[in-house]
Amino acid sequence: MPTIHIYHRPTREYLRTEDWTQPESWVSLPADAVAADAAPLPPARAGHARVLNARGDAWEYAEDHRGKAGWLVDGTPQVVDTLGPLPDGWSETEPHPSLEEARTAKSREIRAGYDTALAGVLAGADATATGVAVGSALMAVSDPQGLEYLVERLTARRVELEQALLAAQADADPVAAVQAITVSYPT
Repeated sequence: MPTIHIYHRPTREYLRTEDWTQPESWVSLPADAVAADAAPLPPARAGHARVLNARGDAWEYAEDHRGKAGWLVDGTPQVVDTLGPLPDGWSETEPHPSLEEARTAKSREIRAGYDTALAGVLAGADATATGVAVGSALMAVSDPQGLEYLVERLTARRVELEQALLAAQADADPVAAVQAITVSYPT
């Protein structure tokens, strides 16, 4: 009874070894298998997979980083899902944004928070463009002082957050200070 090594067809990665009984004389080997004596299996190596070479007569080691999470050079998060070396510029440390990137992101967050809070006050659950327009028109007619008060209150909070953003940029660690600003609005 010959011993065979079974491999994964797309990657040619070793899967298992098993004893095999030839079902018929005309069947040489099952698909995705190689005779153990024709391609002796090297010992397992940490951080590597054993891969059958293209000729099918020897096993080679391929780096195996599958499942490892990290970042590419451009800051894109990535989880490795193939055999082989890590991509060029790979880092396991999350890249820090530049001050300009952090400032721009926080500024957008402040503006989006303001818009969302205003829409919520004016339209409630119907915070669509139409709902906001109808809500603001109704409030302007029924309670103009209330509308003015709410807009002033939300605007004051937005200005306060924008001032905090300016002040954070003068901090000893400006990126961390900018990122630490909590954007919230009264409801």
